[in-house]
Amino acid sequence: MDDLYAKFLPQFTALARDRMQRAYEAAERPESAALNAVMRDLHGIAGEAGLLGLARIVPLARAAEDHAKRLRDGHADTGAFLGALNELGSALEAITPPAKPKD
Repeated sequence: MDDLYAKFLPQFTALARDRMQRAYEAAERPESAALNAVMRDLHGIAGEAGLLGLARIVPLARAAEDHAKRLRDGHADTGAFLGALNELGSALEAITPPAKPKD
């Protein structure tokens, strides 16, 4: 299992960081097309986290995805979506492997 994490966790966290950046950008200007893309990104984070056994990340990503959907549909405000993103972002930072020192 350690080999799995060593190989895929850095890739997962880098991709998740990019996806989170797009989510924060969409929260600044919540339009349907952008929120649809963000929902796919958050769904991807949840699925990949599940494959890696990152049980804490999965429900947070799903909650953020749900908030994005509710925002898109006019049933929530941006604050709730940002709160969910912040919670997910904190959890992702907690699992991010330390950067390797450059020679």
